[in-house]
Amino acid sequence: MKRDTNYRRKQIELLIDNRINQLEKKLLEDTLKGVEHRIEFNINRKATVVFTDGTWVTEFIRTSILKHNYQIDLTNKMLPHQFKKEERDAVDEILNQDPT
Repeated sequence: MKRDTNYRRKQIELLIDNRINQLEKKLLEDTLKGVEHRIEFNINRKATVVFTDGTWVTEFIRTSILKHNYQIDLTNKMLPHQFKKEERDAVDEILNQDPT
């Protein structure tokens, strides 16, 4: 039983980490490509805008970051069965290769 709980814990950690990596990549490479503001991620992996003096953040940037942070919150609360089958299969393959 102990091994099963460890497997589930590792599985959910990997699923969440993979999903957040995808969300970060989507935000930086697709949504905010070419934006003149500096975007940073805090310890919770939520996005924040770094302001420069006298610069206004457009509504598009603010909305994009709010949507990203909302998705991060949802992802952190997800259970394994709520992820896509492809994501679960990829994580199961990684965990089954790992001898620990």
